[in-house]
Amino acid sequence: MAELSRKDLRQGINKKQFNNLYLIYGEEKMYIKADTSLLLEKLMGKNPPEFNFHKFEKDYELDDIAVVVQVAPFMSEYNVVLISDLDVNDKSFPKSDYDRLKDILENCPDTSVVILTYPTLKQDMKKLGSVFSKLKTFVSKKGIVCAEGRETDLSLARQIIRWADKRGIKIEQADAFKLQEYAGFDLNTIKNELDKLCNYVGDGGLITTEDIEKLVTKQLEANVFYLTDAIVARDSNKAFSMLDTLFYQKAEPNEIISVISMSYLDFYRARVAAESSTPLSEVAKYFGYGRREFALKKAGGKTRAMSTEALRESLFEISDTTYKLRSVSSNDRILIEALVAKLLILAEKR
Repeated sequence: MAELSRKDLRQGINKKQFNNLYLIYGEEKMYIKADTSLLLEKLMGKNPPEFNFHKFEKDYELDDIAVVVQVAPFMSEYNVVLISDLDVNDKSFPKSDYDRLKDILENCPDTSVVILTYPTLKQDMKKLGSVFSKLKTFVSKKGIVCAEGRETDLSLARQIIRWADKRGIKIEQADAFKLQEYAGFDLNTIKNELDKLCNYVGDGGLITTEDIEKLVTKQLEANVFYLTDAIVARDSNKAFSMLDTLFYQKAEPNEIISVISMSYLDFYRARVAAESSTPLSEVAKYFGYGRREFALKKAGGKTRAMSTEALRESLFEISDTTYKLRSVSSNDRILIEALVAKLLILAEKR
């Protein structure tokens, strides 16, 4: 059938233009939960009858799924099978299981609707694996696929403002950006942090920058960005203090270096764009920044004092340390500390 945007998926659901097979997945778990709930409600009402609704959440037996898919609906138009967070990764889901699942879905009767949904299983949209990719291709030909991606920065800021407004509370757009910068990219986390702020300022209140600084928990990604900011600002005391904080928070070395790498790629791409007179909007679109375009725009100003050669050498050091973390048996913390020291030295190069 098709791969649909969230807007088109919801439009079809609200019009009750149903299909026999759905795959709803992606990075934005709040949207996945909301759209799966909407689909179920439109198919079966707010209280689905037990005999026409079959839910698989944790333990999966493909034979059990095969049986309930073939059940004829009783006093209802549809028999609905909901399969949540089916982990079809390349290592744990063998080809024989995929072939069995495909056979089950291919033989789904017209009176059954199978919904494959991913409301909690974390997925890197760029590393879904070959089995998931095959499943997605299969479902897109037979049914409906919807990838629930992240909001853009501006649309998310507006969403934050709308959420606050519903609570009778105001927040300026600049502070909405600040909230999402601190809370990270997960909508559930942002909503929880906003609720905390709303409860703090009370009805009719205004959420200020000071409130956000005081109350919002800075996520790992935000803290590592502050670490890289300290490095390129040549503030060694702050850099190592931030690194201590990250290890105290039990951040994994691979997570830390992944975000450091992301930051330095932002720095280098911004530099090359400036040197080649290429608009940052084009660079952001080419590399698929989406709602992270703001990071690319900020990156250029942070490394003005560094030479392009120093940025290249920094990327080499990051790559070398990444390789050592994955292949050398050693103290990972020492490797990260050594990398930060090298990056601080390179930040001095003009």
